[in-house]
Amino acid sequence: ARAYYAKEFAGYRKKEPTPYMDKLQFQAGTGAPDPDQRVLSVQDLERAAREGEQKGQPG
Repeated sequence: ARAYYAKEFAGYRKKEPTPYMDKLQFQAGTGAPDPDQRVLSVQDLERAAREGEQKGQPG
């Protein structure tokens, strides 16, 4: 789920369709481990924002 969210967030910054940015698409389970490790680096986010800006819309 964390890796998919990272993909969705980068897509959002690129101005691509992102259903997960509208609402969760799954039921949260219990007992699942969550290491809370960052998936997107600052550089990934900046690159996605630049790609979105190239599409003519602010990030």
